[in-house]
Amino acid sequence: MKRDDVPARFLRKATFQERLDDHTCRCLTCEQRCKIAEGKAGICGTRCNFGNDLYTIMYGCAASLSCNPIEKKPLYHFFPGSTAITIGAYGCNFKCFWCQNHDISHPGEAIPALLEHAEYISPEQIVKMAIDKSCKGTSISFNEPTLSLEYAVELFPLARKAGLYNTFVTNGYMTGPGLELLVHSGLDAMSITIKGDAKTSKTYCGADVEVVWRNAIMARKLGVHVEIVMLVIEGVNSDPATIDEIVARMVHDPGKETPLHLTRFFPAYKAMERGFDRPTPVPLLVGARERALQAGLKHVYVGNVPGSKYQHTTCPACSKVVIGRDGFSVREMYVDDAGHCGFCGHPICAMKIIAKSGK
Repeated sequence: MKRDDVPARFLRKATFQERLDDHTCRCLTCEQRCKIAEGKAGICGTRCNFGNDLYTIMYGCAASLSCNPIEKKPLYHFFPGSTAITIGAYGCNFKCFWCQNHDISHPGEAIPALLEHAEYISPEQIVKMAIDKSCKGTSISFNEPTLSLEYAVELFPLARKAGLYNTFVTNGYMTGPGLELLVHSGLDAMSITIKGDAKTSKTYCGADVEVVWRNAIMARKLGVHVEIVMLVIEGVNSDPATIDEIVARMVHDPGKETPLHLTRFFPAYKAMERGFDRPTPVPLLVGARERALQAGLKHVYVGNVPGSKYQHTTCPACSKVVIGRDGFSVREMYVDDAGHCGFCGHPICAMKIIAKSGK
């Protein structure tokens, strides 16, 4: 790929990189830490070496754009009932064969052609759209948001100044300095996907799950609201030992109050050709939820099951339903302005943007 192959509006110099020699750079945006030769791209397809400098070729690319309920992220304990203007670009740093957004996350060598016709939306435009559409915040999602780091650190302070929150729907594989910069710039909440245990993550995603746990814990310590998501796939990560390991990690740190979303898998992308051709049985998800609750987690949800009673939020102190949901819509909410249970006062959710230093 040549620099002239990429529309100039999408080009920005990468924030985190190092030169290894006269022709090769290492990307330090995520923990894949790709070595990228002149004219080549990293695993994600969005970080390219032009003139022995790394550039993102996705700055402001709006492959997907919509206003979404915060529950869709899913973030059930962060400004429930609100909507967030949500933008996504192309590319991903994982290789999951079941990807639900594979058309934009794994476009392959088609990225330059896609960019030729892609819409550019500036951070200022996103903030204006959010306000015009009565959204309460921003979200970078659809594809892996870590790849939009340069865009995020420009967008988040503008959104914060306008009174908006900022969220990521992520696989949690950014480098430590990358996460620190995102939080410093105004990241408020993260929905982090755990793919499974160490073997599952390495085999199917090409990733070290310990990095994801490290970042989940680090984010919490930096004041970010965190919820953990696990897409449960029968035969991949559905065995009791894997579920128990993930729950045990959550109980220890980031903590018992951290929500866990056990989400139903539906065949997508390359799943059918790999033999994973049926949705996750609902009883399997319900059983996993019971194990998680028995192990000590306070908030465990079953996702992608319309009409499930396990989508509601129950106060762990008084056992009353405090947030009732129909799909991604909040039907009823008994939570005060501070995010506490309206019946007994137990803390339930974040309803206030935590001040950070900003840029």
